[in-house]
Amino acid sequence: MRPGNIAFWAFFTAVGVWLQSVIPGVDFLAPGLILAMQEEKWTVPVWLGLVWLFIQEGTGSLAFGAGLLWYGTLAGLYFFGHWLFEARNFLFMFILGICLGSMHFLLINVMALLQDWTIPLERVLMESVFQALIFPVEWGLVYLIHHHLPDDAHAA
Repeated sequence: MRPGNIAFWAFFTAVGVWLQSVIPGVDFLAPGLILAMQEEKWTVPVWLGLVWLFIQEGTGSLAFGAGLLWYGTLAGLYFFGHWLFEARNFLFMFILGICLGSMHFLLINVMALLQDWTIPLERVLMESVFQALIFPVEWGLVYLIHHHLPDDAHAA
């Protein structure tokens, strides 16, 4: 991995964690995982996924396993969907965003039920809508930025 890519992913992680504190309930790291998987180098998404999993599990208040389910399902949806759609298609990212929004609603409710918490459904629903809408837009922006880095082989 080139130093430029390491700097990009470190900056992406820092900004993603900061944005998650600004807009709680939205995972700003998920589009990066998809972008890393689209590069088809298995080492980068594995390492990023592990680091981000520890960040999500360590900073979250849900029981251990929610982040593992979240990123595992995201990877499964991507691998299943990229056989049906072009992997870098915005429509595919929009469908993934809708799936992530739905999964956020389901996962938060199940984990809250397991922990005997009562949570306001309106807030979880709003977070789910934000997740569904922000995911494809963020992926598009990060995709453009990542592919126009000066030392990138894909740069125009």
